[in-house]
Amino acid sequence: MPPPEKKKKKDAGSAEASAATIVVNLPADAKLSVDDNITQSTSATRVFATPVLDTDKEYAYTLKAEIIRDGKTITRTQRVTVRAGEESRVGFEFPASSVAVN
Repeated sequence: MPPPEKKKKKDAGSAEASAATIVVNLPADAKLSVDDNITQSTSATRVFATPVLDTDKEYAYTLKAEIIRDGKTITRTQRVTVRAGEESRVGFEFPASSVAVN
């Protein structure tokens, strides 16, 4: 996972460092990128650990999910804010495929 974009500084407190966790729920067949870096995971729940972050700052990642439904690519983008030692959850909703019934 790439280093995050620094969002804003809260205060000048201690700068202990630890990672944050991002949990992403999306269809297993969706492609997922984090800050334009394509991930390799293919499950419906994907868990990522950030690099070590300072505890007195917030950071942001942009997540983009793409899926093909009925021959068309559908893209959803979400921005997630993370803090050291915390877990952030993101969910992507996509329409189900149309299935022809004979």
